[in-house]
Amino acid sequence: MGSSIERISLTVNGVSYALGPLEALDDLREQILRAARAAGGFLDVTADGGQRLTFFVTAATAIAISVSTVALNSDTADGTSGRGAGDAFSDYEDDDTPFDII
Repeated sequence: MGSSIERISLTVNGVSYALGPLEALDDLREQILRAARAAGGFLDVTADGGQRLTFFVTAATAIAISVSTVALNSDTADGTSGRGAGDAFSDYEDDDTPFDII
C-alpha cells in the first residue's frame, strides 16, 4: 500500500482555502473554539502556497473544516506527477539552473 497524507481545507463564510501540509486539525479546532468563546479572536493559518492568512472569528463566523486523504506518488512528496524521464535539472543549461547546486 502506498503512502498518503491528510490535506486540510478551511471554508470561511463560503470561501475555501487549501491549507499547508503543516497545519494541524486539532490546533485549528482549538483556535476556532477559543476565538468563538471569547466573542472574537484571530485564526492564523498558512495556505498551501505559503501565503499566511488571518481571519477574525466570532460566534457568527461560518467555518467548515474538511480533511481528505491524498495518496502520494512515490516520485514526489506532494503526490503530483513527476517531471517525466530524466532528472530535475534536465530542463536547464549549465549556467541556467534556478539555484546553486552545492
